[in-house]
This record gives sequence, C-alpha cells and structure tokens, in this order.
Amino acid sequence: MRIKTFSAATMADAMQMVRDQLGADAIILATERAAANGGVIVTAAIEPPRPPDPGAAANAAAAIGAVDAIGAALAQQGVPPLTAHALLDAAADGLGDGSVDALAAGLAARLRFAPLFPDGAEARPLMLVGPPGSGKTVTLAKLAARARLAGRPVAAVTCDTVRAGAVQQLATYAGLLDIPLRRAKTPAALRKAVNALAPSGPVLIDTLGTNPFDAAEMDSLAALAGAIDCEIMLVLAAGGDPAECAEQAAAFARIGATLLFATRLDAVRRIGGVVTAAETAGLALAGLGVSPQIGSGVRAADAGLLARLLMPQAAADEAATGRDEA
Repeated sequence: MRIKTFSAATMADAMQMVRDQLGADAIILATERAAANGGVIVTAAIEPPRPPDPGAAANAAAAIGAVDAIGAALAQQGVPPLTAHALLDAAADGLGDGSVDALAAGLAARLRFAPLFPDGAEARPLMLVGPPGSGKTVTLAKLAARARLAGRPVAAVTCDTVRAGAVQQLATYAGLLDIPLRRAKTPAALRKAVNALAPSGPVLIDTLGTNPFDAAEMDSLAALAGAIDCEIMLVLAAGGDPAECAEQAAAFARIGATLLFATRLDAVRRIGGVVTAAETAGLALAGLGVSPQIGSGVRAADAGLLARLLMPQAAADEAATGRDEA
C-alpha cells in the first residue's frame, strides 16, 4: 500500500491533491488541522496495481482462440450464422477444455441425441422415411446387420414396392442377414405385416422416397405411419443446402418423425445441413452413415463425435497434443 500526506489551506484543496496524485480510488486514512497555519493535513493511501496474472492471460487467449476456431469451422461447414451463434453461446462454459470439447458441449446443449437402433430399442417398429435417394434401404440393411452382429433378432418390411428393384435389393440383404422380410403396399397390409413379424423381434420398415413438398405423397406416408404404433426416423443425406435440409426435416417432423439419421458423411466435406436440420426441426440425432460397408458403416451419434466431424483438423491436432503430453 502506498501512503502519502497532503497539506493544503482547505479540505477541498487537499482532496483535489489526493485525487490528482493518487486517483479516485484512494482511501482517506486521517485528517487533522495544521497547528502552524490553520490549514488541513490529509493522509491517504492507494493499493498498487496488481501485476497481471500470466495464467489468466493465457486462459483468455486460449478461449479467444477456441471461439475463433469454432466459428471458422462452423462457417466452413455451412452452418447458418444464427445457429452458429447459438452453438458458440452454448459452448462458452467449455472454452477452457479445447475447441473440440467446447463445441461438443455446445452441441449437447443445443441438439438432442438418441440411442441408435438396436441400442435400447423397444418393441416399437422403426419406420425409415425421407426424400428419394437419401439412402433409406441401405440404412435399414446396416441397422439390421448391426442388430444381427449384436446377437439380436430383427425383421423387416418394405413399403417401397414402386421403385424398380427396391424389393429385390432389400430381399437380397434380408437373405444375407437371415432375417424375415414382408412386403406391404397399403396401411392395412403394413399393420398385418408388422403384427405377423412382431414375434421375430423389432421391425424395421422401409418406405418409398417421399417428396416432402408434395402434399399427396406426404399424406400417403402419414397414412402408413398412422396405421401402426411406430418410431419414425428421417434418413437425410449429408452435404445438402442447410436451408433445404431444415425445411425437409421440418416437413417430416410434422408427420411424426422424431429421429434423424444422416447418411454419406464419408462422401461430403460439409455437414452443416445435418446440424441445421436437427436443430430446426427438433429431431434427435440417432445415427451417422460413415462408410458404404453394410456391417460397419454406421455410428451412433453423440455430441463428441459430431464435434470431431465438424472440426476434423482441430480434433486431430488436439489428439496429437494429448499423445505428446502423455
């Protein structure tokens, strides 16, 4: 503490001297009258400025760097600014843990995640829906293979009896996986098929590719979904325009979709549409298609995995740093 005494003719003059020399934060320790001339004597003190904390400065710099890295990655991935800002705000509490972990915390706060079939699967059938060409049939085969590799029974129904070769494609997969398969063209036929297959284990249902902006097609799909008690999972190809993905996801959510499976993550460089679709439509992200392999081509979705996919270079760099420190 720095202490100094000031003498002046009046108290006002003395206080002005204190402010001029010690600043507004000075503390008055004592005041007295000067016996010699009738003036005043003021004793004041000020705490010296604390030296900057190197650790705090380093942490602040790291946090700023993490914010910049996350923002740049989300922009490169095509995540719209509004969604990106929301993720950055949600990631703020984890900025001291590295950019990838901070983004994972933001994703966990902003998005919902659900177990991938058959993890925690109930007896309810799982209906796969989505626009044409999104990869529903192959995804069904991958999920069936995942169940079989886990030693769990599973059955399948195809409602895609229009697309050329669709039934034969799924029949081939069903034969290789040794699972029962039925066809259903109508809601009544679907109900009958699901009831017949229920003893065989959870039922996976493939549907015809549906244009989400065609009211007649969506009504037909809604009629199928309404015929049975099922979970509806939207299968959406990664790499699409984020605004289009969001609108498509919202359309399928309106007919009851609650889950999202993103395909083709191995074949695209920008997956902002997946994040935007899940966030906008409120769908729980359940799985990711990461390779064309039927037996090993799916991954259960979680915030950490999604963060690493959004920031692949940062994830690799942070992993390498961790190995070096170990």
